Amino acid sequence: MFNKSQVTFLLALSVVSLSSSVFGRERWLERDGRSIELYPRRFGQEHPAVIDKLSAACPGEICGNLAGGAITPLLAAQPECSQQDFADKIIDAAQQFDAATKANMISLAVEYRQAEKNSPPDFTTNPPTNRNTVFCQKAPKNAELNGLVQAQDPANDPNLFFDPATQKSVKKGDQPNTFPFGTAGSASSSGSAAASSSAPAVASSSVAASTAASTSAAASSADSSSVASVTATATGAVRAADPTATDDTATCPPPVTVTVTGDAVETSAAATVTVGDAATTTSAAPTATSTASSAAIGDFGKCTVPQIEFGVGFDNRKETSFQPVDKTSFNHGSAQNIDIITQFICDTLTNTCAADQTAKDTCQKARAAADTVTAKTGGQADAFNAVFGITTQFADVTEIDNQGNPVAGTGNGSAAATTQAAATAVASAAPAATSATTTTGSSSGIGNFGKCTVPKIDFAAGFDNRKETSFQPDDKTSYNHGSAQNIDIITQFICDTLTNSCAADQTAKDTCQQARAAADTKTAKTGAQADAFNAVFGITTNFASVAVIDDQGRVVSAETAATGGVAAAVPSSTAVASSTSAAAATSVKATSSAAAATSTAASTATGGNLQTFTGALGGVTPPAVTALGNGQFQVDGNSAFNDLSNALTRSCDVQHNKCANAANASGNKGDLTVSACGDQQTQCNASH
Repeated sequence: MFNKSQVTFLLALSVVSLSSSVFGRERWLERDGRSIELYPRRFGQEHPAVIDKLSAACPGEICGNLAGGAITPLLAAQPECSQQDFADKIIDAAQQFDAATKANMISLAVEYRQAEKNSPPDFTTNPPTNRNTVFCQKAPKNAELNGLVQAQDPANDPNLFFDPATQKSVKKGDQPNTFPFGTAGSASSSGSAAASSSAPAVASSSVAASTAASTSAAASSADSSSVASVTATATGAVRAADPTATDDTATCPPPVTVTVTGDAVETSAAATVTVGDAATTTSAAPTATSTASSAAIGDFGKCTVPQIEFGVGFDNRKETSFQPVDKTSFNHGSAQNIDIITQFICDTLTNTCAADQTAKDTCQKARAAADTVTAKTGGQADAFNAVFGITTQFADVTEIDNQGNPVAGTGNGSAAATTQAAATAVASAAPAATSATTTTGSSSGIGNFGKCTVPKIDFAAGFDNRKETSFQPDDKTSYNHGSAQNIDIITQFICDTLTNSCAADQTAKDTCQQARAAADTKTAKTGAQADAFNAVFGITTNFASVAVIDDQGRVVSAETAATGGVAAAVPSSTAVASSTSAAAATSVKATSSAAAATSTAASTATGGNLQTFTGALGGVTPPAVTALGNGQFQVDGNSAFNDLSNALTRSCDVQHNKCANAANASGNKGDLTVSACGDQQTQCNASH
């Protein structure tokens, strides 16, 4: 017969068995009544829900820029600490806001740090083996992230990891980074992990996910002082939920706190290419440091003096590109367009570095200097660095195109040989494209897109509840990315996805790069860019007829050549309610020239042009600056600023860039020279 203790035990067991946590395993995805093959699996994890929450977490462009940059650190090829570094960046940016906003952003940083990072299966085995992502082996900058690690797919082999540094599989225990930072991992402990069942791993993943969600919810209603305690609770839960933990590693050491000072870090300007386990230097540039005084170039706060390097192989690129030298202060991937890097660096001085106005002004001058040199050449990096008192010789590095071929007339002989050798090594080290079982793309002129559809980009207002027009992939199943005003963000993601998850062939990848270049020949932030991209794949669209709407819900321009119409003013409510389909987006376009005039007048009615400088060297005047009435100031054709001084400075910068372009186009002769444009910029800034 049963005694009381047995009855109590059975009752407790029945409660546990009915709880929702027992059903924590992720459901198998289906399509058309059939299970979906998960190879490569879970690549959609590079855009977790926290990114969309982050984009709306703070006013202005800061959180939008953070959300746009949050995707790259989650990609498979990114370094093991990229996710943690970016979470630190979010917390740094949060410090400038009120307590509620700050607490919410910190909670999102905690959630982001625990998001699953992308890891490709090991296709050298049959069937392919799912791999975990290696752990960061340094303490975070901010204490709120102590002890937090990324989630792992419960379907992974618990003893196998993908190391982005070597692009190879690593067995648990063979390297320190197969254990979370601070744990006493060893080869012997991996044996007990192998013997553990898969059930705990599933539960671990569920606990990690629920902990991240509860942490976010708790912190969003807490003030900044309480976030640390919420994080500490999450830290213990995540450590206990580590899918790689065994009985030997379940006990966690105390969290490690790191104090970060503002001391300058000496960095190297040499560009490197990783080929297998070796690194090849593509630039002969020695370690470069600034020779200028802080009085001359400014105080850069918590960051180092900005410096850009130029070389081949950054982020596994075949082509030459630019990137910041100090990724701790300026955490951004590489780009062929130096303006992407310089804009990010200058924005970071305000957003996270707490730099003074002199440093910000110096950065804008460096941006302008870079734009006076031939695009996509190392001379642009040299010009940028020189403004900060840093001497580099990236002009000697030969430009390499995206096919790995040197561009004639760039670099010098020795640098060309070194750079070409590195480019050849990268190309030869690239793995062959995996053959696809199914494809919806043509394998003739544009290539075979493997498991993905032929890429197509849409342009409209209302994507992701935006007021403004923006771009997004048409097929979110193949290319899972949110919207962006800068089409380069979308095109880069699509082209990367062809390699990362689609298993597309080289022709398809090359076609995508051609489409990216085609989009960049059209006016930025207009539907014509989407049309140009789509046309390279044989897809005809007419997004050029969609009126361009700014983030205030106002029509600012339109591409209406197909219909001959004129853009009309569009209320904010209309913009937000716009359908995300191309057909609905087209309905936003204009029909009344009178309404267009009214819209233009309304945008400048609040106080008129606040830019009083009248210099017009080469016929180029500074763009108008107008008050928006909400505490912000709009630079015509450019950004909105929270500070009038910054808006006027940007107006002077834009004039300088256009003036310098005109000077170069006219041969840099007479009164119209780049130097004279620089003098005019100084006068413009002094007039405020």
